[in-house]
Amino acid sequence: MKTNTKKGFRASLLLSVVICLTLMISACGSGTKTATGETAVETSGQEAPKETKTDSPKSIVKINVGYIPDLNGAAPIVVADEKGYFKDAGLNVNAVKFLSGPPEFQAMASGDLDIAYIGPGATFLAAQGQGKIIALASLGFGDMVYATKKSGIQDWKDLKGKTVGVPKGTSGEMILNLGIEKGGLKPSDVNIVNIDVAGAVSAFVANKVDAVAIWSPYTKEIEKQLGKENIVKLGDNRTFYPDYVFPASWVVNPKFLEEKPEVVQQFLEAWVKANDYKIKNVDETIALTSKYTQVPEDSLKEQYETMEWIESSKIAGYMKDGTSVKWFENLEKMFVANGKMAEVVPGDKFIATEPFVKAQEAAGGN
Repeated sequence: MKTNTKKGFRASLLLSVVICLTLMISACGSGTKTATGETAVETSGQEAPKETKTDSPKSIVKINVGYIPDLNGAAPIVVADEKGYFKDAGLNVNAVKFLSGPPEFQAMASGDLDIAYIGPGATFLAAQGQGKIIALASLGFGDMVYATKKSGIQDWKDLKGKTVGVPKGTSGEMILNLGIEKGGLKPSDVNIVNIDVAGAVSAFVANKVDAVAIWSPYTKEIEKQLGKENIVKLGDNRTFYPDYVFPASWVVNPKFLEEKPEVVQQFLEAWVKANDYKIKNVDETIALTSKYTQVPEDSLKEQYETMEWIESSKIAGYMKDGTSVKWFENLEKMFVANGKMAEVVPGDKFIATEPFVKAQEAAGGN
């Protein structure tokens, strides 16, 4: 009996040790880290699924994008949001309204803005290293210089000694400077007042300035308030075309491009889809943009007549063959002549062509 008792005791002890070891091993493997860093507790003694990370939903990235409330600067944002292109690209876009390009560059410098739309006039800030051009928006023909009939101005040369209101650093200023040159004058011959867009409209309507350099659709607002018969149009982009081409563009904060190139790629893929959609669906795009910006549809339709939208495949082609570089370098020559830049910076220093070309290909382009 004693022998059997000892054997039974040893068997019982061995069984207890095995059970303890099994429990310890099980406890060591009872939890695993998920993609969010939280501990997932296993059930039924089963191993945690290895697919936890790869099967988790793609995280949505929030970016701040600057737009100008017109058909050029807002339409791609509106369409991409409305059609779900941003969502499909994994983006949550916080659209921030601006009235001109220079303040957008200030916001990018402070880290408050990642990507933005700019008109041709703000290109010199990108050339100075404050932004990287990543897409062509359009060719613009809507910048104009208007004079009041009361001012007696009939031609460019008549601007001498007159007061002209213009938001500096914009395409409106570029047309003004070309006109001043065409009239045989120097900028110092004209009293040029730096004033924001809304202020320029108000000052012109109230006869506080003799002339104004501004763009559509704000020119249409002036015409409505004063009447075309009380306005003298000195010139617009077409006055200097094709010697000068005025491309609007989308720029990215250089630091953002360096740190998050994949997010820039996501944005451009959504942008490409929105760009091609708006070109094929102009009326719908105008209606959506009007609702979003609160700019009347009639004004946006008139603005549409003053621009040339470019298909994404053509944009990619212009970036590949160097056409876009030539356009922007030509703009720089004007900036140098007007004292905004000391010299022409090679276009490839501030134009990032590769992201757009890749985005266009990823979106199903040729």
